[in-house]
Amino acid sequence: MKNFITLIICCFSITVFSQKISGKVTYVVSMESFSKEKIDSISKKLKSKKVKMDKWMRDVFQNTPNVNAYLEFSNDESLYYVEDKMQNDGKPIFNVNRTFAGGDNRYYKNTKTNEYFNESSTFGELFLIEINSKKWKITQESKKIGRYLCFKAIDIESTSKKMKPVVWFTPELPVSFGPLKYNGLPGLVLLVELSKRTISASEIIINPKKEIVIKKPTKGKKMTAEESRKRGEAFWKSIKKQ
Repeated sequence: MKNFITLIICCFSITVFSQKISGKVTYVVSMESFSKEKIDSISKKLKSKKVKMDKWMRDVFQNTPNVNAYLEFSNDESLYYVEDKMQNDGKPIFNVNRTFAGGDNRYYKNTKTNEYFNESSTFGELFLIEINSKKWKITQESKKIGRYLCFKAIDIESTSKKMKPVVWFTPELPVSFGPLKYNGLPGLVLLVELSKRTISASEIIINPKKEIVIKKPTKGKKMTAEESRKRGEAFWKSIKKQ
């Protein structure tokens, strides 16, 4: 196993330093619809806490449209973002998938300067929040996704009780980028598998004729991952007290 992993990383290192690569990936973010029984169960739990599940909430769980998200990368930089939240009629719609995909946040990574953060707006205030890299266990399991041979990796630090995040990456595209926070592997991430949710590449454009220029987010107050965590905890504590 160790020799296998070392071989992948060595091949990645040799390739990545021997060529420059840019591209754009379109990902489809989808969620398995909840069954009526599951929704009824959630409703009962909410009732026990004196919270009513309205019809619109049921509709959200039963019919959540897929959304597209995009990853642009050029050499050492990448930027991930989600499609616009407007419907065809121009009216905004709440979509669980869009929230899961990242919402209005933008995720920036620079492997040369070791910068890794997301641009996030909270209550009208803009932040640049540092992101801690994930630790992966690369397995020997492989499969083809489109034309690319991909290998399976597992997020070993995940605290999820249902399913640890699984990603499939391809060393054939030697960039350590991927959607959301799923990156840092010796190859582009094409598929993310979570409990009831997936992020899958639907279109991959490599080295397009039109140059890809990554615009690094620069506006906003800088915040560490730990500061962001504490801020979130304080917010939820204040909500519970109300």
